[in-house]
Amino acid sequence: MKNKKILKNNLIFKIMRKNFYLILICFCITISYSQKKELKLAERNIKSEDYSAAKQNIQLAEKLASQMDAKTTIKYHYLKGVANYANGGSNIEESSVALENLNKAIDLESTSSTKVYTPKAKELRIAMLNRFVEDSKKSLEQEDYKSAYLNLEMSYRVSPNDTLYLYNAALVATENKDFDQALSFYNELIDLDFTGITTNYYATEKATGEDQLFASPDQRKLFIKAGTHENPRDLELESVEMNVLRSMAAIYKNNKDYESSLSFIEKAKNIDENDINIVLLESNIRWEMGDVESYEKLITKALEIEPENADLHFNLGVISSDKGDVDKAMSHYNKAIETDSTYTKAYLNAAALILKKEESIIEEMNSLGTSNADYNRYDELKIVREDLYNSAIPYLESVYELDNNNLSAVRTLRNIYSAIDDMDNYNKFKAIAEDIESKID
Repeated sequence: MKNKKILKNNLIFKIMRKNFYLILICFCITISYSQKKELKLAERNIKSEDYSAAKQNIQLAEKLASQMDAKTTIKYHYLKGVANYANGGSNIEESSVALENLNKAIDLESTSSTKVYTPKAKELRIAMLNRFVEDSKKSLEQEDYKSAYLNLEMSYRVSPNDTLYLYNAALVATENKDFDQALSFYNELIDLDFTGITTNYYATEKATGEDQLFASPDQRKLFIKAGTHENPRDLELESVEMNVLRSMAAIYKNNKDYESSLSFIEKAKNIDENDINIVLLESNIRWEMGDVESYEKLITKALEIEPENADLHFNLGVISSDKGDVDKAMSHYNKAIETDSTYTKAYLNAAALILKKEESIIEEMNSLGTSNADYNRYDELKIVREDLYNSAIPYLESVYELDNNNLSAVRTLRNIYSAIDDMDNYNKFKAIAEDIESKID
């Protein structure tokens, strides 16, 4: 009796297990059918260019993505890529999703002997690249720099071998003052050991006589062979590594991260320590850090590289004046004027430096007594002061000639001419001062 009961229980268990497997198989078939149905609908949506509906159906299929077989998974990624790109109607975010899925489809199908979706995905990537390049050009023409650098970045993502797209994205992001984004691009270029050294392949189109750039020598060869182009030639582009390092240093300086900025300056100096832009950039950083001594050394070095740079002479004039080295300061101000005769600030600073000597003269004059010797000394100092005024006048009049509304120069000239009893010029500059003041009021 007991054995019969055991046999009965075993029979019931076998029947239940068989039913469970049957249910499981039916469930899997249902899931597979549902996935394929939604992907089939998405495929139809894409053919009718209803990309919104296509994305909805793909999203429904996506819920069961973990249970898709290999072929269905490849198809899913391909269709998701096509739907998100929407035949060029996508925004940057959608385009990024599209590219990610097309790449995934190509990657998954790479191990398959039959390539169903790979050729179509690659063809679509070429269309995407052309669109991003064209959109970046249009955005640049319209001065929409953010759109330009985002499209340049996408051009690089589609074609990772063309690192110049990423470099140009960094340049445009910097121009747009999106410094964090620019740094992100530049750091990616650094990780790639990017130098910008590349070869451009050109040939002349016979019909127009215009030069045309080709993606590769093989592509150019096809056009030469077809007889539409002639005069093939290669152009080697120089390294832009220094530009990358200098741009990164400048951005970090702008962010007041002087340590990071100086680290990239050191890397740039390993390439060319006499690059004038790097020397000047470091000098500005040292100045902002309060390191006047290093600043002066760097400006002096910059002058050795560019001896006719008026700004550098002016800056050294300011430093020398602050140190009390009047003769050296005057020498630099005069050199700045000699280099650039319109350098108003150099004329003003030179005049101020001359007139500063008046303080000690007036102080001594006020300390004199009433003896004959004191009267004689007073007359001597008066002549010295007049000579001082006369030496400052040419600088101040040059300022007025360059800038008729420079009230500071006009007032100083008025006061000087009054002090030396030149009433004609005093009245002239008094009237000019009053005219300028009336316009300010």
